[in-house]
Amino acid sequence: MKKIYLELTDRCNLNCTICYRRNWKDGFSDMSKDTFNKFLKDIKDINGLEEIVLGGIGEPTIYEEILEVLTRLKEYNLNITTNGTLLTNSLVEKIVDTVKKVTISVDGVGKQFEDIRGTNLRIILEGIKRIQELKNRRGSSYPNIQLQFVSSSENVSNIFKVMDLAKEIGCFNIIVSHLLPQTEENKDTILYTIDRNDKLKNLWNKIRNYSFRKGIKIYLPNVELKTERNCDFIRDVTTYITAKGEVVPCYRFSHDSKEYVFGREKNVKKHSFGNIMDKSILDIWNSKEYREFRYYVYTNQFPSCPDCDLVEGCEYQKDTLEDCYGLSPSCGDCMWARRFVKCP
Repeated sequence: MKKIYLELTDRCNLNCTICYRRNWKDGFSDMSKDTFNKFLKDIKDINGLEEIVLGGIGEPTIYEEILEVLTRLKEYNLNITTNGTLLTNSLVEKIVDTVKKVTISVDGVGKQFEDIRGTNLRIILEGIKRIQELKNRRGSSYPNIQLQFVSSSENVSNIFKVMDLAKEIGCFNIIVSHLLPQTEENKDTILYTIDRNDKLKNLWNKIRNYSFRKGIKIYLPNVELKTERNCDFIRDVTTYITAKGEVVPCYRFSHDSKEYVFGREKNVKKHSFGNIMDKSILDIWNSKEYREFRYYVYTNQFPSCPDCDLVEGCEYQKDTLEDCYGLSPSCGDCMWARRFVKCP
């Protein structure tokens, strides 16, 4: 195991229009101290652990013990994903002391950003400025700050202004991900297609050329469905631990939710391979069920639902419990594997 996503909380201080949490029916929770202490104990036995990402679906900086968490994990390569609204002086100082990479969501500027995130971009920029100034005072190159932009037909034209902003504030990496619709209202705002997509290819080329001129390294997702499937969670030897201590394979299977795949409604079911309060992380990771799941996904032994001729009349495609190959949970409709949705 090389990488762990640690979800300290699945709560958030924002209610973004594009968020996975908008269709959750269950309540929200924070990781207990006992669960976090068990996590600390377990990772000492994991050889070759390269990175811990403090993130998930919730906002890690609202976790009550975030400063203590950063202190106790400072010996590891830490990456924190955040909406950037709570970067207080004390948190900024701790982040500069302990974190190697900070990923901050910026999906536009001005009113475009406010419409999506429900807050003012100025707050985020002030936090970034505090990090950069403290780094400069200390002569430190860490943490690296990168921006993440979730693109849809509603905001994609704003990406050029976001690149201008990134250059201005000293953020030289931008991850662009497509929107994975979670509500009826945004299911038709996706940019990617099943068939040929020359229009988006041309736009991606313009964005890429603009990034070159700005000195920005930009990571762009696929624009159309391709035969090749590649799961970053499997390829990067990664697991995900929820706020309740459940060991799940990825973001998608961390909570019950609803998504729209090329307009089709799909019920996503949480899939846990075990809880760290019952077994060690390594024991769960090496369990027969989890090993077989990783093997089937790595070798692409699961169906391709979006371009299947039978998809409209198929019962399997309605949820992720099982697919027509017998794999459970089902990855047949996964937009991450298709390189449409990208994670830091």
